[in-house]
Amino acid sequence: MRFHILEKLTADTPLAHLFNAYLSGLSTLDIVCTPRESMRACRLAFAEEARGEVPALSIVGQAQRYYELTVLSNALGNLYWCVEQAHELLTEFFDEHDGDLLAYAAANRRHHLNEFGGGEDADWLPDPAAPEGWAIADTTDPARLAEYSLHRELGRFFATEDEHGEYIGTSGPIDFHRFTLAVEHQTDFAPRKMFAAVGGYEMPLYRQNEAGQLVPIPVIDQIEQEINEDVANERLTAYFNAVLNAGQHLAGLYTTMLPDERRGYELLHECLGNMLAVRMEAYPPF
Repeated sequence: MRFHILEKLTADTPLAHLFNAYLSGLSTLDIVCTPRESMRACRLAFAEEARGEVPALSIVGQAQRYYELTVLSNALGNLYWCVEQAHELLTEFFDEHDGDLLAYAAANRRHHLNEFGGGEDADWLPDPAAPEGWAIADTTDPARLAEYSLHRELGRFFATEDEHGEYIGTSGPIDFHRFTLAVEHQTDFAPRKMFAAVGGYEMPLYRQNEAGQLVPIPVIDQIEQEINEDVANERLTAYFNAVLNAGQHLAGLYTTMLPDERRGYELLHECLGNMLAVRMEAYPPF
């Protein structure tokens, strides 16, 4: 049985580490929301709520949170993939084609025709030496290269009106707000506070000293640690929101940029690199 729904990213970049830290901050919700019922218990619980018998722990509410956390996990994974792939594509454009939009489109056309075939009659020439008897007819005609342009190739990474899934700019801080609050206030579930809330008194916590003996942790030390964690969590969520703001900004830039001007692609490349490195000084709240 699967007991975890928040999939960590395997990449080793500051953005991947940021997303993983955010997901780690939701571990308590993950534990609470992951289904552990038998099929019988699940069927009866839904049937009871359908009849209006709402228990202390609603299975309908639990199912909603489970679905939302699954979507959240998928969304961060796909958003990261889009940022990484768009940045790699632009890096290739500048490194291999020196920022020449026509040269990129011509090379991309040749790649697509070689890989997938198709095209128009004018895209092929008879060639007995070619494997299938046909060779690609090269062209520098902008009209014939339009569908292979860099701008069009980048489109699969950015939000559109008819999208299905998460892309750069699809969601903003408001869409993650409820879960971001949970990450920011992780210390509400600290052992000291949990024991006090349930039992009505401070239950002592212990740690090993240098001699290997268990000694109680002073409450003041626990409070100090919680304060430090609160500051760190507030900074984590601030960076997370800034990344989402940056993504929406870039989606707007992609939509409004002139497709045949190099400067727009330079800006996209720089900003995507900043997102991967989590350099967010240009975006709220920094």
